Amino acid sequence: MSLFDTNNNIPSDITMDSQITLVDSDPDSELAPPDPAFGATTILDFDNNVRRSTNATLRGQSHIRYSVGTVRTGLAGMSRKTVFSQGERILATVQRRNIIPDVLTLDGLTMRLGCWLKTPIFSSFPASFREGRETYRWKKGRDGRIDLHKGSGANTSTIARFYPSDFVVTRDRRRIKYRAHLDLRAEADLIREKVFISCVLIVQKTKRRAKAKEQELDLVSPNGDLGLIVFYAIAPVLGF
Repeated sequence: MSLFDTNNNIPSDITMDSQITLVDSDPDSELAPPDPAFGATTILDFDNNVRRSTNATLRGQSHIRYSVGTVRTGLAGMSRKTVFSQGERILATVQRRNIIPDVLTLDGLTMRLGCWLKTPIFSSFPASFREGRETYRWKKGRDGRIDLHKGSGANTSTIARFYPSDFVVTRDRRRIKYRAHLDLRAEADLIREKVFISCVLIVQKTKRRAKAKEQELDLVSPNGDLGLIVFYAIAPVLGF
């Protein structure tokens, strides 16, 4: 039985408390000032640093525009499904797997996540997807930022930027935490939902890779089965 109805809506009998991981918002963070040099026309502010679950609000509005939640499915809730939604409308879902590839459902199509958002096997970047005839690539930027480029070769332009949550010190020596945000130029705003979904997925993957590397350092096998241990440690982050 599907968790969602035929119109891709979240049924009313599914509760946030029992089915979906609650969002841990940070009430002490502030909105980062826009970068006038970049010229974003739309800014999405995240209520945390893009964890398993998060909400994004359109700058200048008070209601949540997009949500990312984690639904536990399968036997005893052992499987996880990442759900991207706008209000009650499901934009996309990702069925998470431990060893075999994750499965994405987007625009009514179901496919391997790596078939839509392509990344190198042992790296998160560059991460690319296609929309129409255009190719878009997420690449590393400065200070933990990631940039979305449109086009290929020499004819590329940066059309979106994701800034992680960061601390800054003001002139009056106050320490401020800025919320993570996704800045979109007009070209990116035309495909805003795809930009949002791909951005969250690549940030989450980067976090999983970092966590897996930390775990690798702690793994010691008394029987010398290091290869098997490392395989299981990195399996969730090989590609998608």
